[in-house]
Amino acid sequence: SPMSSAGRTHWMLAELGVPYEYRRISIRDGDNKKPEFLAVNPSGKIPCIRDGDVTLTESMAINFYLAEKYGQGLMPTEVVERARVYEWSFWAISNVQPLLLTILQNTMIRPEAERDPKAVDTARQQLPPYFDRLNTALAGTDYLVGGRFSVADVNTASVVSLGTMCGV
Repeated sequence: SPMSSAGRTHWMLAELGVPYEYRRISIRDGDNKKPEFLAVNPSGKIPCIRDGDVTLTESMAINFYLAEKYGQGLMPTEVVERARVYEWSFWAISNVQPLLLTILQNTMIRPEAERDPKAVDTARQQLPPYFDRLNTALAGTDYLVGGRFSVADVNTASVVSLGTMCGV
């Protein structure tokens, strides 16, 4: 589904070179509420993957799973580095993504009459400390964990990239 967190899963699959069958599910057209999709994912959420007998529906969990299963070094084996992967991934989805989604909802997605400019201003004021932390973490390195590309970079960048859509 375009404009969903499925993008981070597509990116992860591309990084891993894992072949997959892509099925576009249009939320606007109600594809996610059709019986054939609900049979795979009863919550009707996007993204959803089926890998053999495993079905997963949350994009971060999917990316952790893919990194674990198909590896190629995207999920560190050392416990502290793994913790840092989780830390940055959850930092992005818990702190930055809600603020960026508030901005997107109230500048692009909702009908003009339903937009809340104050919510946009508040979100914009709350973002700089998060971006400062990210910039500090990336000072002198290209990657968030262990000096090499990992699932933390995919997960964090997929969230932060929403900022370009809303001019942040």
